[in-house]
Amino acid sequence: MKDRAYTNIICKGFCKYYKEGKEELHCGGYEILRNNFTPYELKTLVGLLKCRDEIKNHITAKNNTLINLICARCDFFIEECDYTYNYAGPPCGGYIIINQLYG
Repeated sequence: MKDRAYTNIICKGFCKYYKEGKEELHCGGYEILRNNFTPYELKTLVGLLKCRDEIKNHITAKNNTLINLICARCDFFIEECDYTYNYAGPPCGGYIIINQLYG
């Protein structure tokens, strides 16, 4: 089950795929961020990284280390998603934030 504070930061803030009412499902990045940061810490980190719109629009080259770490935990990832397979879509909100923290 999603926590509203994390959903507001990660999903509503960065994920193009976010849909209200899908609280039982979350991406692998959501799980990692929720398990390692309080909502306050996460909000502060996101604010320190860059301007919100700049992060949201930042799609990076495929990072296999992060894909293996994040996507393996994703409720939406079966074999591959559009981002990991052919970049047909943007990465999820959790991936975008973690990529910025990692980079």
